[in-house]
Amino acid sequence: MKYAIPIPILIITVYLLTNIIVPYTFRGNIIFLIDALLWTIPIAATILITKLTQTTMRRTDKTLIQLAAIIAVFQVFLAVFTAFFMGFGKNANVWTPSTLTIYFPYLLVPFLAIELSRAYLAQSASKNKPTLQILLISLFLTFISTTIPRYLDLIAPLAISEFLIKTFIPALAISLLATYLAYLGGFPANLAYMAIPAFLTWFSPILPNPPWAAQSMLTVTAATAGFLLLDQAVKPLPTRRTRRTLRKQKSQLPFWTAITMIGLIAVWSSTGLLGFTPSIIASGSMRPALDVGDIAVTVQTRPEIIKVGDIIQYWRQGEPAPIIHRVIETYKSGGTTYFVTKGDANNAPDDPITPTQTVGKLIITIPKLGWISIYLKTAVTTAASFLQNNVTATYATIGLIFTYSAFRIHKYRNQPLRKLRRRIGR
Repeated sequence: MKYAIPIPILIITVYLLTNIIVPYTFRGNIIFLIDALLWTIPIAATILITKLTQTTMRRTDKTLIQLAAIIAVFQVFLAVFTAFFMGFGKNANVWTPSTLTIYFPYLLVPFLAIELSRAYLAQSASKNKPTLQILLISLFLTFISTTIPRYLDLIAPLAISEFLIKTFIPALAISLLATYLAYLGGFPANLAYMAIPAFLTWFSPILPNPPWAAQSMLTVTAATAGFLLLDQAVKPLPTRRTRRTLRKQKSQLPFWTAITMIGLIAVWSSTGLLGFTPSIIASGSMRPALDVGDIAVTVQTRPEIIKVGDIIQYWRQGEPAPIIHRVIETYKSGGTTYFVTKGDANNAPDDPITPTQTVGKLIITIPKLGWISIYLKTAVTTAASFLQNNVTATYATIGLIFTYSAFRIHKYRNQPLRKLRRRIGR
């Protein structure tokens, strides 16, 4: 453990340099490159100390790596699924080749430094009763990842409570699970768990943006599900039936990956990023052509192609969602083309719109499938509204979930590592 002590000191030093010294010493994009260079120091030091201590933190355990990836993909899927009913937001990162060259090392190098340090510190923990040590590792890395200055600004009890529930506890739940995976499977295991959501956050143009109470609940719930999955994975495997169960567990990674990719495609398509936009019909203004619960798929179309009789989707100022109505007239005025639309079931036409307001033209209708989303949205929004209006219930629920996770990790971390290895078949 004597070699493990300099690692946290080095991380704190680099953290202070990149957050206090560098921003006041340099200007412009050079700050990001210097930050990336400084974070290579903990990486090099961790690799060097690993060789000096002959710590095997790069061992490859396919079972644990796949389990870690499954948990990460499930976590992403859960966030994307919930965001369908609570909203998405655009990613602040807009990548071009030039910005990618500058910013990607700035994101990647600190991430690798933290995860390499996590793996080494976890592998250096006592193998008999490591609970306290791994908890300390998780707390330390949580403070670093959620930025230390934010803690110094917390004075009011309400602000402290909100910060703990909104930011600290979800981050600690993820950190605990990542450190547990590092303890069991070394660097590849915690990297597989942390890299998948990180890369999604960096590169996806659309990100889940639910209210903070729902986000905290989801994060802690996903971490708890991860502990439960690991709980099942470390049980004895003496029978053929149990071995078949393990093989089924291994095969879940492609399944969850496919589900998540479908979810991401659905997210991107819902914002028109893929050239088409599916929308759920929420009113009867277009009956009988379109009924409530139908899914209408519109495709981006040049305005000059739109003609009378087409069903188009368009935005009108002040409306919370785009409107899908039929074009009944087109005309030009002052060099600008105008479309007059009307719902088939409505008595009066809508106000004219310009081509800049159009989203696309209807190409296909999927009857009634949207009712699934309507029912789910009602259930999710009702639950979210209850939790947001009953803060005490929210805090209590998150606290219970987190306490259960802590119990699970305590139960299995306080076993010798050799027993855990036997239980996962090593």
